[in-house]
Amino acid sequence: MNMRRKMSKVMNQCGCLALAASMTVSSARASDTAPSAALGARDPIDIPTFMAIPRPVPTTEIRYGTEPTQAIDVFLPAGSGPSPVVVLIHGGCWSAKTAGRQQLRHVGNDLADRGIAVWSIGYRRSDEAGGGYPGTYQDIATAIDRLRDDAHRYGLDLSRTVFVGHSAGGHLALWAAGRDRLPVGSPLHAATPILPREVIALAGIGDLKAFSPQVPGICGPGIVENLVGAPTAERPDVYAETSPSVLGATDARVVMVSGVLDRLVPPYVAHDYARTVRDEVSVRLVNVEGAGHFDLVATGQAWETVRHSIEAALAN
Repeated sequence: MNMRRKMSKVMNQCGCLALAASMTVSSARASDTAPSAALGARDPIDIPTFMAIPRPVPTTEIRYGTEPTQAIDVFLPAGSGPSPVVVLIHGGCWSAKTAGRQQLRHVGNDLADRGIAVWSIGYRRSDEAGGGYPGTYQDIATAIDRLRDDAHRYGLDLSRTVFVGHSAGGHLALWAAGRDRLPVGSPLHAATPILPREVIALAGIGDLKAFSPQVPGICGPGIVENLVGAPTAERPDVYAETSPSVLGATDARVVMVSGVLDRLVPPYVAHDYARTVRDEVSVRLVNVEGAGHFDLVATGQAWETVRHSIEAALAN
């Protein structure tokens, strides 16, 4: 069975968290608005159509652990750099029953064609050995901080770094933007984490506690329990270290992108995050009309809107 057929099979097993996009832009905590455009009269993209998108191989792959999922797809633009960097984090219900970083290879290739280096992270999911709390988060942290070791080799400009995550990966991208707020005694703490100038969550889950009752019906039982870990006397609030709405983000601007027609992670999920996150966090809500869960990471107008947001974040 070839890779595309494998990916299609596993992603059809679970209608998982992936992405939705939006073309009407509003602001959660400011009055600025952006132009909107219509996607046209068509249904949102479905899983077979999404999986049929050609997925080029990356420029190189980097391993940061012993498990197959502990790897990074690197897409490099032409030239010697230094190039701005997008850290890309795939979705899929935090579950090994879905495809991993391979599902976003077309996104990495498209950004590299436009002069942006892409650091697309694979990680142990909630339901695989070593994943969940704390392993999933430690994988994300290790893979991101690996940028310091390889920036010179690959011509990367770490001062222009944006985190982009889709669905479950949106949760992890938001979480990673607040790593400097983790307590020193936490197993997730890192002394000098790499932080982005902006984080763009595509159908991302920012308030994990509020969304957790929906996860079993979408992703299956046990996912959230493994993802947040069991409470203890020393750690009674399991969401304090794992939910982005609790952590916040010190310096990064936050853009929450939602597909208006997304039935898996509807736009209200982004509003939950904007309402509950710390007041000092700058949040902008983007709703893409006519888009479902997979449109923003497919090919077409919705993805173009996301790409323009990425380019604008790196330019400012």
